[in-house]
Amino acid sequence: MTDNDPTDDGWPAEYRDPRDRPHPETLRITVEPFEQAREETVAAARTVEDDESTPAVVSFASIDDLRKILTERRIELLRLLIAIDGAAESITALADALDRDYRPVHDDVGVLDQYGLIFIVDEGQTKRPYVPYRRIRLDVELAGGTDETDPAVASG
Repeated sequence: MTDNDPTDDGWPAEYRDPRDRPHPETLRITVEPFEQAREETVAAARTVEDDESTPAVVSFASIDDLRKILTERRIELLRLLIAIDGAAESITALADALDRDYRPVHDDVGVLDQYGLIFIVDEGQTKRPYVPYRRIRLDVELAGGTDETDPAVASG
């Protein structure tokens, strides 16, 4: 393959179709700084090397970033895909099942795919949205600050 091959996504040939890839049962979505997310990814890779099960993880840098991507409509889309065993026949079928117009569903599928929350399976002219997970767990920790100079924390 050449460096410009659009089908070369880094997976070996037997895993080009995301349905053939090994996936854990759970996708964990977190909000954490990049460095912490990187450390947890390395630890998860070690766990996999030891044949232990670990959830897949998608991390966002801030709650604001998470909220921009995981809108109510996109969460509804994810829930439906999980409920129908992870795959829709097409984006059109998904839009019909959600009782929504095709274009916004297409756009939502594209965003969720871009962030690794779903996969797109190309079957000729048809693009099939696919979620390999049985559950998605949102893991957001809220903690109070300790900096008394922070205006949101300072007492009046």
